[in-house]
Amino acid sequence: MSRDAAYRLSALPPGEQKTILKAYEDLKDPLAVFRMLSQPKRVSSLAGERISSFIVIETDAVTFFPTVYSSIPGALDFAVAMNRRLFCQSLWFPIISLNSEYIRQSSDRVLRFALEHEFEMSRIYQEVSSNLKAFSQGEKRDIMDSAKEIATERLKITKEERIEDEKLMHRLSKTQPLLPKPYAEKAMLLYLEANLPKLQPFGQKSQSPEEEAYGEELYKEFQGWSKFSQETYEFYVREIRCNLKDANRGYG
Repeated sequence: MSRDAAYRLSALPPGEQKTILKAYEDLKDPLAVFRMLSQPKRVSSLAGERISSFIVIETDAVTFFPTVYSSIPGALDFAVAMNRRLFCQSLWFPIISLNSEYIRQSSDRVLRFALEHEFEMSRIYQEVSSNLKAFSQGEKRDIMDSAKEIATERLKITKEERIEDEKLMHRLSKTQPLLPKPYAEKAMLLYLEANLPKLQPFGQKSQSPEEEAYGEELYKEFQGWSKFSQETYEFYVREIRCNLKDANRGYG
């Protein structure tokens, strides 16, 4: 993936390359990944009352992860929105993150569609934690498709608007820092912990002892992967720099 990221960078002007490389370096601090929304009034007006129960934050990054739509090794999906239900200090916290440029460049209709999709995904995540069920890749694909179709139908999103959304995501994946999903999840949990006093009201209690035990297990899993995620991200950034030098020389 570092090679892919480097060649995306190599297609940009030198000034933009320098800016994004600095962003990659800055994001080595996981607490630099997320911040408060820059346009909270716009997001609230588009999302309605439901947004009040979510922690909504933004990031300069676009996340990537192994695709659920193909069995080809190395195939990836990119995402300008990220939705998690994190467990911390005996409470569940629903969090939605959006790419800052996606917020700035998307039309109101497209941004509302993205939020509606995340609301539907959040509902599914809550069912997962309530039923203590892990999904297969095929089930994950079906869930993502179902959430998107429900949001499309609910808002009467046109085919042209769906294409507009996909084109914007594609452009941003070429011009924004690309972040491995496990590292982004680690950063999101650290953001939650660092801001817990003011975010406490968003916390929701488990519906059963089993759900609380499941949450504790998830939290320990995050903690167990934390050091590895950090080291892997730092290695990833070093490799981007090396591969960018090769790309700029015309090799590879």
